[in-house]
Amino acid sequence: MTPQKLILIGYGGFGREVSAWITASKMPFEVIGHVDDEKSGEHVLGTIVDHTPRADVLYLTCFGTGAPRKVVRERLQGLGAKFATLIAPSVLHASPLDKATNNIFLGLCTISNNVTLGNDVLIQSHACIGHDIEIGDGVTISANAFIGGNAKLGAFSTIHPAAVVLPKVTIGEGAIVGAGAVVLKDVAPYTTVFGSPAKVIAFGKPND
Repeated sequence: MTPQKLILIGYGGFGREVSAWITASKMPFEVIGHVDDEKSGEHVLGTIVDHTPRADVLYLTCFGTGAPRKVVRERLQGLGAKFATLIAPSVLHASPLDKATNNIFLGLCTISNNVTLGNDVLIQSHACIGHDIEIGDGVTISANAFIGGNAKLGAFSTIHPAAVVLPKVTIGEGAIVGAGAVVLKDVAPYTTVFGSPAKVIAFGKPND
């Protein structure tokens, strides 16, 4: 099987990490380079803003936060770019992962049944996603996080490493759950919580 050519958007630490995992895990992609507005180097093909999408490759955004993943994906899609979804071979899933686009599922994460996924989602290694969960666009779930059954994660929310979201809890749009937090109740949109049990430590959208 001929590998699909892939351009990664972003050449920061995470972009380079994704490229390394594709090679190490023998995923069916050939990374031909990166585009990045701020970084340069032998693997950088040019800037995002000046890039003209190619018909013979797929694209994947490699940013640590969800909003830029969606903004850049929608802009380049408007110019004709087609986007991939990256599924590491060691991912265990009982829900289809190919119905959305521009998603990244890294090694040994588990995704149970009846999980609904938006676009531009990042689920990192060893995260555990329970049954009947709704995951909105641009959600980021970090390594070793646990999301209990029937939870809802609003668009652009971020779950940091080793956090626990109990079953039936709703995490609002843009909310941030700190590393190691144990979330027992709903979290309002654009709120940051931390601790066990999780308590609010910040409110409001960025730049409010």
